[in-house]
Amino acid sequence: MKGLALLVAIVVLVPPAARGDSACVADARRFCDGIPFGEGRVMTCLQSHSYDLSSACQQEIQRIQNRASQINSACTNDVWQYCPRVQPGGGRLLVCLRSHWDDLSSTCRDGAAKLVEKTTRLQQGCGADIERLCAGIEPGGGQIFLCLKAQESKTSNQCQAALR
Repeated sequence: MKGLALLVAIVVLVPPAARGDSACVADARRFCDGIPFGEGRVMTCLQSHSYDLSSACQQEIQRIQNRASQINSACTNDVWQYCPRVQPGGGRLLVCLRSHWDDLSSTCRDGAAKLVEKTTRLQQGCGADIERLCAGIEPGGGQIFLCLKAQESKTSNQCQAALR
C-alpha cells in the first residue's frame, strides 16, 4: 500500500491555496539538503524530522497522510485481490488497478479516478515546465511536484493553475 500512498503524495504535497515556496520546501532545504530526489527520500527525511518541522509543514504532511489513508482504505481489498504481487512505486499499483478497472469496488474507482484526474492535469499543464525546471528529477514521492512548487513563480500560468 505504500506505493499508492506515494502516488497520492505526488499530487498533494502542497495545499492548493499555497503560493510560492511551501513550508515543506524550506524545511526540506534545512533538514534534507543533499538528499537525492526520487523514491520518496525527501518525504522520508522530512518525516524523520517531524518534531523539528514548522507547523505548516507538519500540517502539509498530515494532509498527505490523510489523503493517502483515504485512498488506501478505499482500495485495500482491491489491491489485495487484483495486485498482490505488484511492487509499490513508480505508479505500478495505479497501473495495475487501472487494468482491473471494471472489477474494482466503486469506492476504489472513485478514489483512483480523482488521483488520475489530478495527475493528468499536472502532467498536461506542467509538461514543459517539468522539462525546463526539473530535468533529471526522477518521479516518485512527490519530488517533481515539490520541484515545481518550489519554483512556482517561474512556471507557466497553465502549470500554476494545475499546481493549485
